Amino acid sequence: MSVLVASPGHDLSLCIPDLKPRRKEAVLAEMVMAAHQAGVVTDPVLLVELLKLRERLGSTGVGRGVAVPHARSATVLVPRLVVGRSRRGIDWGAEDDAPASLILLVLIPSDWSDEATHGLIARATSAARLQRTRQKLLDASSLEALATLLREALA
Repeated sequence: MSVLVASPGHDLSLCIPDLKPRRKEAVLAEMVMAAHQAGVVTDPVLLVELLKLRERLGSTGVGRGVAVPHARSATVLVPRLVVGRSRRGIDWGAEDDAPASLILLVLIPSDWSDEATHGLIARATSAARLQRTRQKLLDASSLEALATLLREALA
């Protein structure tokens, strides 16, 4: 189940509170399908392939149990942050070898500038950088609590 979360500015986020897949590629597919079902992505198969290619270039696992996969593509209609949590953790290939429990998928339309693109990726990464914020996002007991925490972290 996913939910749209209003965030500051013009972007909304999608939240998946309990990711089921155990493999990175399957997690990316689940998150992209949630965005597709919300009308954010026009071609989920192409976008998943683009994300897999990006991961082959270098892992987007930033460590400390966080991954920030991202893509700028014509298949993305509006910018979105898709947030997924995994209780088991997923091997994301981070330098610290910690499995990712918090996945922040940044989806950006192709017509966005490099500056705007990097800004949104930086906001997503910063949202999970602090241990206290990261733990609150992981421990949120409801979608509403997760949404509130995410809005605060992205502000």
